[in-house]
Order: sequence, then structure tokens, then C-alpha cells
Amino acid sequence: MTQKTVKDYYAVLGVSPQASLEEIRMAYRKQARAYHPDLSVDPDAAERFREVNEAYEVLANAEKRRAYDYFTAGMPPLETPEMDPSAPGIPSSVPGSTTVPEQSTSGGTPPSPAARGASPHRVYPPTWAILLIVIGTCIIVGVGIGAILSLRRNRPTGGAEAVQVAKLATFLSPPVIPDDVTVLQEDNTPLRTVAPTQVTLGGTVYPVVAVLPEQGRWPLPAEQDRLGIWIYGTLINYVIGLPYTVDTEYLLSGLVSTDRITLTLESGTNLVFGSPQVQRIAPEDTSPLAQDSPELTLVTLGDGTSNRLVVKARYLPEKVVPVDAQNADGLIVRVVRADVPQGTQPDDAATAYFVVEYELTNSTASAVDPVFFDMVLEDGRGQRYVLNDVATSKGSYGRLTLPVLAGATVLGSAGYVVPRDVATPLIWIFRADATSANAVRFATSYTPPAPLPAVPDVQLQEAFLDENRSVVVISGTVYNDGEMNLSVASEAVEMTSSEGRSRLVAATPLLPWLITPDGYQDFELQLEVPADVESVLLNILGFSFQIEGLTP
Repeated sequence: MTQKTVKDYYAVLGVSPQASLEEIRMAYRKQARAYHPDLSVDPDAAERFREVNEAYEVLANAEKRRAYDYFTAGMPPLETPEMDPSAPGIPSSVPGSTTVPEQSTSGGTPPSPAARGASPHRVYPPTWAILLIVIGTCIIVGVGIGAILSLRRNRPTGGAEAVQVAKLATFLSPPVIPDDVTVLQEDNTPLRTVAPTQVTLGGTVYPVVAVLPEQGRWPLPAEQDRLGIWIYGTLINYVIGLPYTVDTEYLLSGLVSTDRITLTLESGTNLVFGSPQVQRIAPEDTSPLAQDSPELTLVTLGDGTSNRLVVKARYLPEKVVPVDAQNADGLIVRVVRADVPQGTQPDDAATAYFVVEYELTNSTASAVDPVFFDMVLEDGRGQRYVLNDVATSKGSYGRLTLPVLAGATVLGSAGYVVPRDVATPLIWIFRADATSANAVRFATSYTPPAPLPAVPDVQLQEAFLDENRSVVVISGTVYNDGEMNLSVASEAVEMTSSEGRSRLVAATPLLPWLITPDGYQDFELQLEVPADVESVLLNILGFSFQIEGLTP
């Protein structure tokens, strides 16, 4: 009976399958130093060193580790039945491996060739891998069809006339608006016009980005169902395009004169518009772009119908309110700050902490318990993230735990773990409790965290005196635990004694060394030793080592 072995990488490193990335990294260092071929006397050191590096390469990579765990999850338990190692055909156990026996058939009928050659545990690729293969195949087919069609452009068209297609450019970042442009006024005081960040109507919030139409034509709609586009240059009459959906069509067509529409600007001001008027226009009609009166125009884009739905609302200057204070069932909430805390991040390098610092005032007649607060974070694709205790602890105020008395004002933090490349804008949603229908929303900006600087760690393995040449030979390893490259120049290596600074005779490899993030560099240094000196002090990248016993 033949045997198959699947290496248990966790056993090779001596960690549990639930070990964190830091535990795996520490175990790898310990094993790598123990079985380094230049340092270990074990005859199997080279093979074990290769296995340790192979295990670390898989387990230190989040994607490879998930694939490995998925593969090994379908295998039998690690314990194998006891066998006589002297029995023929039974190989001896391999450290760090799991023995998986082949299936055998029983009874009088011999197995078919397909059954004899088939593996008892068929391993299927994960679903995400299958989806990637399908998507990749579709892209390749689409590119091929596009190339074939492009080759046919000059072919006869059977009498049809060629038409010209105008390309429409869109930009996710709004152009710079001059500071001296003012078009709206409140109490005879001009308001500085800035780009909008979101529009709110009927309890629905649409984050807004800027686009630039060409030749006076309507821009193409964004793919997201809940993302509005501001047509840059429309300042007196803000024109916002909303992607066509059945819900958006129903919401706009159902507006009445008493409804209010709020436009939030980058400056932190809410412009309020009322008396909405709903009408239909032809797709080629661009008259709503006119800038002759302060108002808001909402237009559905991409509906494919003969007429386009347009809503015009009048500017109400007396309704202008600051954006940072909103009422949720008697709780006045204001966002103080929302950003990525510096100098800290999760173990998973593909994620980041995001913390919202907020101020809350209880305007009700009774105390409220913050344990019932519902606070979630929503990204630009509609993905929501729940509170994370570790991320919340990175904030300045921490999580609210005590009841908020009537009339009291408190400060709190709400932390979340988000992908480092999360889609923006991020919308923070607050409700007094999970059953309340009154939610307040705040649009926040997001800047990915900067990579952590290089973090060196120096370990010495051996130091000995070469009396013939009057040098001390030192071997060791420099590790880089940071997220940026670590450069080690000759100035970073210094050995001193009572006779002064020693000269560096040789370095292997030659300095300077460049160590990549989460990498290491083995080295050997040779430095001159003055006569009659008993001990020296070696300093590498700020790590100091005292070397004694140098006098013969």
C-alpha cells in the first residue's frame, strides 16, 4: 500500500494552526538560527533549514496560508495508525509531515484502472480561484472580440453611413475652485462655494464626486448605485447626476413641495433646498445646466428611456446649518475627527485601523445607555464594518461605557478594521439603538496609513579572536521587522575599546546592506583588536554588545 505525505508546516515551525503572524515570525527565527548550515553541527541541518524556510514562506503570506489551510482541511487527522517500521513497503515517518494512506478496495471484484489511479481525497480549488479563472477567461474573450471588431472598421458597411462617437472624460477628484468665487448668500453675506461631498433626500445619502463633461454633454453615470456625480462648473445651480435605479426613480418622482434636500459641502456646510419640482426632459436637453438662479438640480443618468427625470429645488438660505451636528432621537452627535491612528496597525498588513472620534450631547429628559448605540462604517461600495474593540482602543477617548445623563456632553471613540485600499468615501452611521429608524450619517475622508519605518533587530551568533592577524571575527544576523527597506552602511558598525575606535578590516557581504521588509541579512565582520585589550564594545544600528576574553 503506497503512502502520500503532506508537510505540516505548523509542526515544522513548532506553532499551532491558530498562531498569529508575530508568533510565526518568532518561531521561524528560532528555527532558522538553530538549523543554519553555517552554525549547526546537525548533519540534517541543511534539509531542516530548507523546510523551515519553505514553511515560513507559506505561513507568513496571508493568501498562501489560506490556500494551505483549505488544502489540508480535507485531509485525515494528523495521527496515523501505528505500523511496524520494519515492515516492507511502509516508509519511516517524516518529521513535520502527515501520512495519508491510499484508499483500497475490498471484495472479490478488482478495482477499475480509474479507481486505482484516483486519489482518495480529491482536492478542488477554492471558489475564489474558480471565479478568477472565469473572469480572466471572459476578459480574454472580450479583448479578442474587440480586436476582431477593430479590424473590421474599414470593411464595407453595406451602404450605412459612419458615425462619430464623442469620448466623455470623468474625474474622481474635483478640480481646484478659486477662493474668490461666491454665488450664494446668507443674510447678505456671501458663502464661499466649494465642491459638494454628499446629497441627502428622503433619508437616503448619496456620496458625491466630481466629473467634467465634454462639449456640453451629460457625463456617463458612475457604476455604483448610490454614488452621485457633481457636474463641475455648476456653482450657482448645483447639478448632481444620480445613476438610474428603480429606487432612485421612485424616490425622486415622489418628492412633494414640503420635502427638503440637503447638499453637504467640503467646508462643512449644509445647503438646504426646498419646493422640489419634478419634470421630464429629452436626453439631449442640457438646459438644466444653466447657471441663472441659486438652486439644486438632480438628474437621473443612464436610464435608457426617451425622457430623463429632472428635479429642481429652490435654495433656502435660512435653513443653512453646520454639518457636524445632527440629531438622532434627541442625541446631538458631532464628529470631532475621523482618521487612521498613526504608528499602529493590525497584524494583517492588508488592513488598517480607522477611528471616529465623536461628541455626544443628551438633550432628552432621561439618561441613555451607550451599550445600545448602533455605530457602523460604510465604504463607497456599500460594504459595512462593525465596531472593533482593539481599533476603538486606539482612539483618544475609548468606548463609552457609562450612562450619559440628561443634558450631559461626552466624548467617545468608535474604531473599525478596514482594508488598506478601502473604497471611499467612508460614511459613519449612528443610531441611538439598533431598532431606531432615525440614523444620522457623516461623510469622512480616508488616507491610507503610511508604511511603518524600518525596525532593525541584531543578533550575534559567534565571535572569536584571530591572533595571527590581530582581528576579532564576528558573525550574526540583522532582521528588518518594519515595512520599509533597511539600509545598513559602514558607519552603522562601530567597535570601541580603551584604545579608541577599531578599524573595520572586512565585511561579508560588502557594506552597505539593503534589507527588505520582513527580511534578514547574515553577516561576518572582521575588526582590528588593539594589543592587550581584554574587552571591546560593538555597536550595530544602536544595538550594543560587549565582547570579552580577547587577551590570549
